[in-house]
Amino acid sequence: MYKGDGVSVKTTIKQYLKTASDVSYLIAKWIVLVYITAVTLLSIIGVFFRSAGKALSWNEELMRWLLIGIGYIGASVALKIRSHIGIEFFLLKLKTPVRKVAIIFGYIFIIIFLVIIFWYTWKASFMAWYQLGAIIRIPMFWVKMNIPVGCILMLVHMTYFLVGIWDEKENLREFMISGGQSEGGAE
Repeated sequence: MYKGDGVSVKTTIKQYLKTASDVSYLIAKWIVLVYITAVTLLSIIGVFFRSAGKALSWNEELMRWLLIGIGYIGASVALKIRSHIGIEFFLLKLKTPVRKVAIIFGYIFIIIFLVIIFWYTWKASFMAWYQLGAIIRIPMFWVKMNIPVGCILMLVHMTYFLVGIWDEKENLREFMISGGQSEGGAE
């Protein structure tokens, strides 16, 4: 199926998904950078005040909340740059067509898992609107929203990887979600 200019619709969809994945990656990377910078500054400030005998109570709570965001939103950054752990030893021993099917099934299960986690954490985030932090009296909604946001960012990447590997004939490595070893399996 082709559009008027000779570019297939499949290629166009893959290009849009790649762009969405790249933009999601940049957004997540900047969020994590801001969170890490804030945690670093809060740690330095906390040490300074503690050594002066005026320990702050709120900075530890805020750092804990930011670390939650680093974990969940940072997971999407790791996914995009293929830094998640993967056990590929047996997968790489399979012939390319069988390997491709196994990877596609794995990606579908990951996407289903992310959708379920997104759904329940989205609901939990809104239920926590009236739950306030112990020291910093802001709604826990803002802390809990890091989880569904991280899931959405990972879903964007996984959709791109799934469509990419579905369309790929030879070089499956580009769309595999873990770096692992080089592709040396049976062909």
